[in-house]
Amino acid sequence: RRIRKCYRDQLLRVAEAVGRQFPEGTRISNPRGGHVLWVEMPEAIDSLRLQQEAAEHRVSIAPGPLFSPVGLYGNCVRLNCGIRWSPKVEEAISIVGNLARKQLGL
Repeated sequence: RRIRKCYRDQLLRVAEAVGRQFPEGTRISNPRGGHVLWVEMPEAIDSLRLQQEAAEHRVSIAPGPLFSPVGLYGNCVRLNCGIRWSPKVEEAISIVGNLARKQLGL
């Protein structure tokens, strides 16, 4: 029970940070279990490019097309929330959000 609560708390913290940092129009899944969030950003976002740009900042995200055999979900990413919340995690979310807004010219 403790680990489930921990994951749930971390999911909520990450979801709140994504809501603050990512572009307007971003939608976040509400998982019933586990420790990953599915994040759908505006259509103009290229999540493969976003992954490459984030990697240059030493931030790892999983682009949506990895989860589709035909390359769908190009504007989506999956975020692992199993990592203990810290200022470093918050900074990583901010970096990805800034890179996504930059793709939109914001």
